[in-house]
Amino acid sequence: MKTIFRSLSAVILLVLLVVVSYTQEAKNTTKVESKLEIGQINGASFRIDLPENWNKGLVMYCHGYEVSGRPRRNLDSPQTKALVETFLSRGFAIAQSEYSTQGWAVKEAIEDTESLRRYFVSKYGQPKETYITGHSMGAMISISTIERYPDIYDGAMPMCGPLNPSIVGLKERVFDMLVMFDYFFPNTIASPANLMMDNKLNTDVIEKIRAALTANPEKAAMFAKHYQISTVIELAGVLTFFHEILRELQQRTGGNPFDNHNTIYSGFEDDVAVNRGVKRYTANAKAAEYMRQYYTPTGRISDPVLTIHTTYDPLVLGKDVTIYDSTSKISGSGDLFIAKFVVAKGHCNINPQQTGAAFDNLLMWVHEHKRPLAGELQ
Repeated sequence: MKTIFRSLSAVILLVLLVVVSYTQEAKNTTKVESKLEIGQINGASFRIDLPENWNKGLVMYCHGYEVSGRPRRNLDSPQTKALVETFLSRGFAIAQSEYSTQGWAVKEAIEDTESLRRYFVSKYGQPKETYITGHSMGAMISISTIERYPDIYDGAMPMCGPLNPSIVGLKERVFDMLVMFDYFFPNTIASPANLMMDNKLNTDVIEKIRAALTANPEKAAMFAKHYQISTVIELAGVLTFFHEILRELQQRTGGNPFDNHNTIYSGFEDDVAVNRGVKRYTANAKAAEYMRQYYTPTGRISDPVLTIHTTYDPLVLGKDVTIYDSTSKISGSGDLFIAKFVVAKGHCNINPQQTGAAFDNLLMWVHEHKRPLAGELQ
């Protein structure tokens, strides 16, 4: 049972999209008096915070992936309060929807965030400027929202999230990793193309993955290194979390969205054997189309977008963030995108001070038309 609890703890730590550093750093954040409203719109709970000296600016916040069927995020948690304080201390109101469903809820999140924004305007008036931000999957939602509503937003700050087409990024990082895990550790998990009936993050799946990795330490170390994951213990948590993401995606879309017939796997000890022996899967057309819609970034932006990422993230690789640089350049708006990094380990391990500094950079860009330099966030 101890191994089960250790694995569960690893998964829970990976799923946290605003990490413990927010709680630790919150003590250093200046408190401001604010007005709080909590309610619900179309089945989606929301939280709105307004500072006493509101500058008429609004930040819409989009949270990241939450495991479907589990208790929703605590709108009054220390992490949420620290995040809120980052924007309140700068005079901005902040509004956040919990979405009407969880899992890969990009579609619902876009709609629920826009419904909340409209509600805010109807009750508190039209802001003089509006920004959108979010962690992890919330970064994807931020990008999709500012692309969809360019006249509403003045800028976006997606954090630690995949900014590549979902059908590509989730295939390469989630589906392909599980396909290769099935190749190197056969009969450990169900077919990656047919996880719909598996239970959510059940201890049986967790324990089987850990047992397979423990029984083959050299192979496990090779696998972790190949997928840029620092430890085998962390690898077990990543694989379990990705197993749940893929299961929920298949259930949501009605089938397997990913096809690997044209994938040539490389970087292993014997790539010939790998490509001859790996199982190939055909995508369900309806499921694939859903993933193309939610979401494929166009790169067409008319407002500044500044993204931040940690130097080590086991869930979202840096290339999945900075690929938006190419996307925006192809669309002709590359001068409106900047990627910055913080030296930190972990998914979304960006503290309130770093978040505030990045937001200040974005505000300077919008207000003074001074484009920040790419690179490390100072």
